[in-house]
Parts: sequence; C-alpha cells; structure tokens
Amino acid sequence: MSWREPFRRTLLVLLTAFGSGCALTPLHGPGLGERVNPALASIEVDAPRNRLGQILATELRRELDPAGLDPPPSHLLVIRLDREKSPLAVQLDDVTTRFDLTLAARFDLVRKADGRVLYRSAVRRVASYNVVRAPYATLVAEQDAERRAAKELAREIRTRLAVHFASADK
Repeated sequence: MSWREPFRRTLLVLLTAFGSGCALTPLHGPGLGERVNPALASIEVDAPRNRLGQILATELRRELDPAGLDPPPSHLLVIRLDREKSPLAVQLDDVTTRFDLTLAARFDLVRKADGRVLYRSAVRRVASYNVVRAPYATLVAEQDAERRAAKELAREIRTRLAVHFASADK
C-alpha cells in the first residue's frame, strides 16, 4: 500500500460528503436552463440609439437568444449607458499614452403586459487602449475597447437576468 492511498481515501470521503450537500444548480442545460432560456429569449432590448448603444443591443440579442428562438417579446429591457474615458498612463511631458474606457449600464427589466419593473440593476466594465501617433489607429483602438466593454456588459447583464428568472421560478 502506497503512502498516498490513505490520503486519497480521505480526500474521496471529504469530496463525497461536501459534494452531496451542494445546492448549486447550473443555469444552462436540462432542468433550470429549459425554463430560463425561453424567458431570456423573450426579452426585447431597448438601448440608446447611438453607435455604442446599438453595439450593446446587438451583443445582448446574441446573448439572450443564442438558439434563435425569436418568441414574441414578453419583457422589455430598458438600458441607459454612461461612457467615461480617463487617462491611465501619462508621460513626463504630459502626453497620455493609454486610456481606460469605462462603460456603465443601468437597466430595468419591465413586464410588457402591465409595465411593472421586475428587476433593476447596473453593471460596469473597463477596457483599456493605447494612444499612438496615428490618429486613425488610436480611433480604431478606442472603438475596439468600446466593443470589448459592450460585449462584457452583455454577458454580465445576461447572467444577472438568468439568475433573476431562475430565482423567480422558485
């Protein structure tokens, strides 16, 4: 018998004991996911009518209905966006070489049938980009940072809505 065998047995007993009491339920797949995914797919997105709002709305639609179910909307997600740019790296000659782009979204989930706000929350993401001598390259880097931040916001909003719908079913 190896010296590792008692350790393995103890570890197996502990994992079995703690694993059986776990109350975590996955949000995807059979069971809970079968109830949550159609609810998420039935959300209509109302984002600001500017470039950044439309990027977020597109990403949210992809996140909320990845299977392309396209059911009739029963909920409305109203989003307000705030964008802030702050210098992150400043050289000795006061030239900024890197910025932090902060994108914050406050959102309300509204039931379309009666206009009642069911869930309200806010999320925030930061993406950084470099400033270079070529203005077009800097603009492209800034727009890429916006896209990355919007994509992360969409994922976080989807997660929060999924948790809301999962807890509402209980």
